Amino acid sequence: MVNHKATRWVRVLLLATIGYGFFVFHGLSSHLNPWSQALINAAVKYIYPDDGQKEISVLLFREENLAELGTHYPVPYKLHAEIIESLASYGPKAVFIDFAFVDNRDDKSIRELSAALCSLHNSERKPNIYLAAPVLPDGSLNIASELLDCVIPVTPEMDSKTGESGVLTYFNGRESDKKSGKFVPSAAFALAEDRIGPASKDSEKLEIVWGKGVAPLNLKWMDCREKADWELIKGLLSDNPSTNKLLCPYHRTLSVNHLLNSAGDKDIEAALEGKTIFYGAGFRFTGDRVESPVYGEMPGVYLHAMAYDNLLTLGKDYKRAERHGLWVVLIDGILLFTAAWLLVFFPAEKVSESDSLIKFLESARKNMAGLAIGLITMFSAIHWGGLDIAALVAAALYLAFRIGLQRDCAFAILAFLTLGTTILCYMTLNLGPRNILAFLAFFEIVGHAQEFAVKRAETYFTLRQRYDNRKDGKESALPRKWVGWDYVVSHFFSIFHSPEDHQSKAQPCKKLPT
Repeated sequence: MVNHKATRWVRVLLLATIGYGFFVFHGLSSHLNPWSQALINAAVKYIYPDDGQKEISVLLFREENLAELGTHYPVPYKLHAEIIESLASYGPKAVFIDFAFVDNRDDKSIRELSAALCSLHNSERKPNIYLAAPVLPDGSLNIASELLDCVIPVTPEMDSKTGESGVLTYFNGRESDKKSGKFVPSAAFALAEDRIGPASKDSEKLEIVWGKGVAPLNLKWMDCREKADWELIKGLLSDNPSTNKLLCPYHRTLSVNHLLNSAGDKDIEAALEGKTIFYGAGFRFTGDRVESPVYGEMPGVYLHAMAYDNLLTLGKDYKRAERHGLWVVLIDGILLFTAAWLLVFFPAEKVSESDSLIKFLESARKNMAGLAIGLITMFSAIHWGGLDIAALVAAALYLAFRIGLQRDCAFAILAFLTLGTTILCYMTLNLGPRNILAFLAFFEIVGHAQEFAVKRAETYFTLRQRYDNRKDGKESALPRKWVGWDYVVSHFFSIFHSPEDHQSKAQPCKKLPT
């Protein structure tokens, strides 16, 4: 006698295991990252404070500045010294220099650069200077020792790109001497020491929350044109939300040409005085480029600036990149198990076929009207609010469709549980934004797979019963070569064969099973 309730619980465990595979091996999750990130960006735009944006400025040495200043690449140390001396006159609060001075230059230029660094450090505000110093495999710093007199060395190392989403995490630093335990922090962690404490090898990596928006100063001199409606829609249909990345950076930016040739400019004074400055290069051919979920390819210095913005804004509650803790595994496991349980014990109401032409036409009219309303709403959202509002509207419309029209309360329960646990992880466990869409896509994909398996199981047992009940007087036993395979198939499909699977239509939004 088959225990159908037990087989249904076996089915729950099987589906939950399949879901776990989706997340462990990143197949589904990585493909959905750009779309999930679009939803996250839309929400972050309205909840992430701009305190850090007001505190941070980027001083960028752009490619065109080489010609404007009559110089060449690599930039001479003497010119770097002039830029640093000019910067000192504005009284910055702190400075990170994202240039690795590893080339062998003449002693005079190194002394000039060292003197400029010390002059900046000893200026009126006594700013700390953080200098990029790559850590070699043997633990030594790849930088001229003469430049370390007045600076704090930091590693400029960056994490790699995560699929189509860009760089989502930030390095905490690198151990330079395992025997002594000496640790070289990354730029952002070193700058934020007064907010989060000293960085160490045990400090948890940061998952970056990318602020969205363009600093007002950047709009004055950068080409920040955003895609028009049709151009945006075409990009979304042909690719993914990453086609709508902003062209201009989040943080206030000046070029070195502005710094050196715009004395008395009030915008420059406001951007530099008392601010934390990130001085870096915007040379495309150097390879120091990053991509983010929000902005197109940009100089690597902006990654350090955004990471510091996070640490400055969130302090010790910055969002952690690691998701292997007990609470995380427990929450993800509960969500997957709940999704599997809902699929098995609380299926969506099956849509019955129309039994007359009039009913069919009525249903078609309602569907077409709903589709038209949805398309008009989406086009309006794109036109008036851009991709951010459109992403949130699309999510709301899909929920309305699944809950209001399809009466799929299981999907609604999972959606709100996923959203609730995401908020819990973000606010309480300090984890970065989670891939919400991966859980919902798992629910949809596995739901259809289960439906297919249930139908195949019904077909198998119908055919099996018909074979056993033959009335032709012949022996009904299977040929020997099929016995073993029949044993395997019958036990597998018994998991998907239960009287409850064929009960009349609904367990819609009335009550949960016990």
